Amino acid sequence: MINENNHKYKNLEIIVQAYINPTEEIEKVSSAIKNVFPESALILKDNKLYASTEKMEVFKKVKDQIRSKSALSVLKKILFSNQNMDTTWFLLNKQAAFSKVVALIEDEDESPLGPIKITIKNQNIEEIINWFER
Repeated sequence: MINENNHKYKNLEIIVQAYINPTEEIEKVSSAIKNVFPESALILKDNKLYASTEKMEVFKKVKDQIRSKSALSVLKKILFSNQNMDTTWFLLNKQAAFSKVVALIEDEDESPLGPIKITIKNQNIEEIINWFER
């Protein structure tokens, strides 16, 4: 059986990144990311933690929590407004993620310690955005 995610969304790239402030512990920022993206293999570079994947399954927790909060329309609006060619992105509140809560933010200033930024690249980006509704 063909995995729908790998077949349907070939050349998918998802990048998760968060800046580590001087007042923050790397372990806490790492925990915040792993609370939302449990399978993440994090890399530290230039005071930022990065994770990269090609699997839509990484969004399971985001999708479940956004649906439960009826924030789906907000997420879609953000994804469409941030779309540029085959790329889009959205931000999550880092402190909320540390508490295992998915909280969308529209502006980096809404998260005092900075956000977690999720960038999605794929030639079928609109289909990826619509995937969150399914």
